[in-house]
Amino acid sequence: MKIILLSGSIYAIPSLHFLAGQNMIEAVVSVGDVNKYNMQLEQASKHMNIPFVRLNKDQLLTDFKKMLLETSPDVVLVFGLGCKVPSELFKIPKKGFYNVHFSLLPAYRGHSPVFWQLKNGETTGGVTIHKINEKFDDGPILAQQAVTIFPGDSYGIFSARLGIESTMLVGNAMMQLNMPGEVVLTEQDREKISYGPAPLLNDLKIHWETQTAKEIECLVNASNPDYGGAITLLRGQPIHILEVNMALLNNPNPEGVTSGTIVHSDPNYGIFVACINSEYLRLNILQSHEGILSGFKLAGMGVMPGEKFDTVPETADFTAI
Repeated sequence: MKIILLSGSIYAIPSLHFLAGQNMIEAVVSVGDVNKYNMQLEQASKHMNIPFVRLNKDQLLTDFKKMLLETSPDVVLVFGLGCKVPSELFKIPKKGFYNVHFSLLPAYRGHSPVFWQLKNGETTGGVTIHKINEKFDDGPILAQQAVTIFPGDSYGIFSARLGIESTMLVGNAMMQLNMPGEVVLTEQDREKISYGPAPLLNDLKIHWETQTAKEIECLVNASNPDYGGAITLLRGQPIHILEVNMALLNNPNPEGVTSGTIVHSDPNYGIFVACINSEYLRLNILQSHEGILSGFKLAGMGVMPGEKFDTVPETADFTAI
């Protein structure tokens, strides 16, 4: 079987290794400028002596189309592409285009399914391989596998695990496509569709007045590392919180202490922040203009009990955060 991998994702590398070991990969094609994700994909491809081609979106209907016609692949496997495949190309590969998506479709269609699954506190995610049609994440399903979301999983940790879990699912799916006869595909249930679009600034803000400690922890995990952490303000300056955990304190919130207020701060135990419902969060890792810091370090820099984290206002400019 001859496969072209169309990807810009570091999380495709485990599947690339597996398929290359089966002598199935004809080439790897990445669309877009060089970044930290597709650069590692390029390095992995070259390490395995697999041709790597970098294109821009406008070249899909020119250079990439020519490549498909010349190589005549059985399948184009799309894995973290980030743009729509022109429908004019669909019929060139013998078996078509198939996409690897990090959710149990039809749930969490869209650009950022992992972010929203973590932010929403889901306990199970997964991987879906589906045939590509004219709409995003809409085509019939070839294979699917549930993957547990463990407490404390960040965007990076869970995505990396999904990449590993995808390996055998991709391998088995390609074997199915390589078998003689018609491939069995399952149409997506239209009544269960939900979406995971790219998060906006407001989606990354900590809303101390309304979000519970658990909801803030889920947001922090969802935004680490790809979205730079959950955003708040301290002393009027932006802070990106990258890791927290819920904590128990012996003393309940003193009367009048509002959510977001630091109730304990010292270099030995770190920083604890009050949340609604008399709950607390311990700040483990955060980023400020001074750099990436631990809660212990921030306490040692003089941040005191009684100081307060504030919600970023609606008028804030994302480029200033």
